[in-house]
Amino acid sequence: MPDSAGDALDGGAADAGSSALPLRKRQQKVPLNTYVRPGTQQRVEVLKDRGYAVTDIVDAALNEFLDRAGVPQAE
Repeated sequence: MPDSAGDALDGGAADAGSSALPLRKRQQKVPLNTYVRPGTQQRVEVLKDRGYAVTDIVDAALNEFLDRAGVPQAE
């Protein structure tokens, strides 16, 4: 994964081959229930329209946030 999930999102749709968000790639996942503001949901819908899975968007965003906050990687 690139250093920043935002790298794939800057400047519009990224080439699927160079994207930080994999297109519908199956990986092990655990449930995470949360609510977002309507404006955030609208922005997520734009990425969904580009072919990204919501779980991958959320995973990339949370990992970027945790990395910037200095939270160590899970072992």
